[in-house]
Parts: sequence; structure tokens; C-alpha cells
Amino acid sequence: MRKIFIVAATASLSLATLSGCNTTKQDWGIVGGALIGGALAPVVFGNTAWYTIAGGAAAGAWVGSYFGKGMDVNDRSRVGYTLNHAPDKQPYKFMRSEKDSDLTVTPTRSYKVNNQLCRDFQTSLTNTGKTVYDKGSACQQQDGKWQIRA
Repeated sequence: MRKIFIVAATASLSLATLSGCNTTKQDWGIVGGALIGGALAPVVFGNTAWYTIAGGAAAGAWVGSYFGKGMDVNDRSRVGYTLNHAPDKQPYKFMRSEKDSDLTVTPTRSYKVNNQLCRDFQTSLTNTGKTVYDKGSACQQQDGKWQIRA
């Protein structure tokens, strides 16, 4: 248990130091994933060696980073709003609740799949001077809501 605490404390301290205390959802995903991975690794592998805990923490941090960088419910709603209102190649910019954070959504192509309207789009998420770009596609459901596809 002491090893898990040391890993958790080290991960949290590293995160706070590297991010300058401007933490994002991805940062929290990394910490949460590292804590869970470090705690579960000894149970899964039946070994409490430092490398088992460190490996579990590293794997958990990677998974947490992946899920933490994803869009939240408000971001998905902003994508849906843009897909409903913006023509192709017309960016919409949204200010987010986090300080110095904004999301820009740009529909890039509209098309039909089985008589269902679909659109490709690009996003850029800027948070404290760092910008992350992503692409996606969504299809409009019968109820008018957009289903974002992986």
C-alpha cells in the first residue's frame, strides 16, 4: 500500500509541476488512470514489486490520457449546434468554461449514408496556449441529434 501511495503522490506532484496548476481533463485522466492502474496491477498480476506497480500506473496513465482528452457533454452539444447551423468550411468558435479555453468546430464535408445526413468536421481545442486538433464525423439521427462516430 505504501508503494501505491508513493506512486500516486509522485504522479500528482509531477502533474502539478508540469502543468503550472492549469490542469485539464486530460491531466486529471492521466492522474486518475495512474492511480487506478497502480492500485489494480498488484491485484491482477499477484505481484507487489515496484515494476508491477509502475507498469500498471503507466498503462493507467496512458488510458486515462486517451479518455481525458475526449470531448465533454458541452463540447458534443457545441459540435451538434455547429453541424446544424454552419455550412461546410465555416468555423464556429465557442468559449469554454475553463479559463483561456476555446473550441472551434468546422464542418468540412456533408454527405448521405443510407438517406441519413452525415458530416465530417474538424475541431481545435485551445487551452492555456496549447492547441489540440482532431477530426471526426457524425450522422444525424431521426430525432435530429447528431451521433458522433469514432
